[in-house]
Amino acid sequence: MIRLLPAAIALALAAAPVGIFPAPPLIAAALAGLVLVGVAIAVGWRWPGTIAAGVLLADYTAALWLTDPRVSIGGAAAFGLGLLLLLESLDLTRRVRLAAVDTPVIRSHLGRFTGFGAAALAAAGLLVAVANALAAPMPAAVAPILAAVGALGVVAIAAVFVTRAAGRPLGRPRR
Repeated sequence: MIRLLPAAIALALAAAPVGIFPAPPLIAAALAGLVLVGVAIAVGWRWPGTIAAGVLLADYTAALWLTDPRVSIGGAAAFGLGLLLLLESLDLTRRVRLAAVDTPVIRSHLGRFTGFGAAALAAAGLLVAVANALAAPMPAAVAPILAAVGALGVVAIAAVFVTRAAGRPLGRPRR
């Protein structure tokens, strides 16, 4: 059952670019990413999952580049969060590969993933709102600086959450 989580996340990540622009090269790249995730799940190696995340990101980028849509911070943040959760769930699958995993462990990790995702999306939304409020009265020349500050803020917040999540060992309950 624990192997279904990275497979479901990978399916969603592979479907996003194909839904944006269903061209044969993008479909082939999505399938290649899914095959690599399947190898990572089946064999328990870390490198196919990392390469799959890169392939899926490149596929999403190509779909956006080819369609030239309006900028969607929410969509980009959700896709990036999906990539992070894919890598985290592949790592969890690798670590518990030959172990018997009970339902409470799976629920605990799903709750942790969900909490992390909600916090990351809320932080991104807050930073976008602050950036929009600050950008309205500013001249256009200042916009790239605000974008860079906003990106650094999102990375800093994500780093804090990742550091806190990585600090807790697998079998230890929270205090």
